[in-house]
Amino acid sequence: MMLKKFSIAIAGAGAAIAATFTTVSSASAIVNGSFEAGFNGWSTIGDTRIEDISFGTPPSDGNFNALMTNGFGAVSDFAIENFLGLTPGTLDSSLNIIDATEGSAIKQTFFAKAGDILTFDFNFLTDEFTPDFFFNDSSFISLSNLDVLADTNSSVMFSLTSFFEETGYQSFSHTFSESGTYTLGFGVVDAVDTVVDSGLLIDNVELTSVPEPGLIFGLSLIGTLGATSLKGKQKKEM
Repeated sequence: MMLKKFSIAIAGAGAAIAATFTTVSSASAIVNGSFEAGFNGWSTIGDTRIEDISFGTPPSDGNFNALMTNGFGAVSDFAIENFLGLTPGTLDSSLNIIDATEGSAIKQTFFAKAGDILTFDFNFLTDEFTPDFFFNDSSFISLSNLDVLADTNSSVMFSLTSFFEETGYQSFSHTFSESGTYTLGFGVVDAVDTVVDSGLLIDNVELTSVPEPGLIFGLSLIGTLGATSLKGKQKKEM
C-alpha cells in the first residue's frame, strides 16, 4: 500500500514537471529558427529569400536557410534602421564603416529569461575584394546592441555560390542577463558603393532556456521519493 502511494506521488510530480517544462519551452521558443517553413515567424525587408543546398553551400541545419543580400531589391540604410528600431546613423557608427548605403534584414520578437542562451549559425558571402577597409560590406546582429558578425576583413575562402568568397558557417552565442521581450535582427549592408554585392546566410537559430526553480525542486522531489520507496521495499523484503 505504501509503495503504491509513493508511485502515485512520483507520477504526480513527474506530470507537474512535464507541464512546467512544456510551458517554459513554448513561451521562450524561437519560431522557425531553421527556416524549414520559409519566413514564417519572421519579418523581412529588402532582398531576402530562402535557399537550399542548390545555392552552393549546404544549410547548417535542416534543408533550408535564410539569405539576405545588398543587391537588387535592397533598401536604404535608413529603412533598415527604422525596420529594426535603431537610431538613425547606428549602422555607420556601430559597424565602423564610412557610409552604409543599402542592404536587407530580417527580425523576430520573442521573450527570454535571464540565463537563457541564444545560438545561431551565420555565413557571410561577398564579391568585394578582400580585405577591404573602404568598401567594407558588413553583416550584423541586432539585439541589445548592434554587433558585426563578419565583413570584408574577415577570414574568407572561395565560394561555390554565386558569390566569390564566403566565411563558411560559423556559430554565435549570446547569454541574456535580464528577462524581457527582445527583437532579434540580422542584416547585411553595402558600404560606400551600391555596385558590388555581399550576402548573409542565417540558420539554426535556437533559444535554450534554463530550468525553472519548480523544475529543479520537482527533480529533487522525485529523487527523494524514489529513494524512500526503495528503502521501504528493501526493509519489507528483509
